[in-house]
Amino acid sequence: MHKIEELLQDFEMVNPELGDIIRQVREMVFAIAPECEEKVMYGGLIYALPGRMFCGLFLRKAHVSVEFDRGDRMKDTEGLLEGGGKFRRHLKLRDPGEIESKQVADFIRQSYTLRS
Repeated sequence: MHKIEELLQDFEMVNPELGDIIRQVREMVFAIAPECEEKVMYGGLIYALPGRMFCGLFLRKAHVSVEFDRGDRMKDTEGLLEGGGKFRRHLKLRDPGEIESKQVADFIRQSYTLRS
């Protein structure tokens, strides 16, 4: 079995609802960035373009963390992004409805289109 599918099954065993959120966001990433490379890294799924990892999905105890490498440069008028590091920002998703309410597709699109 492929490492990615094994990780997804592990996520679903630990928390079926959060595993489903990861699968939904994963589909969204591929719809926005079909040429990106998906890798298992740092205990989660990383989505990469040549020269950078623009998005990551990680299962935490009570939420899914959607992480962006250059989140500090993304437009966030509603203050949805979390994190105070130099560059990286993330969204915490606790239920499937937050995929839309926290504008996940918009942030993925922004991160994907950011250039150096």
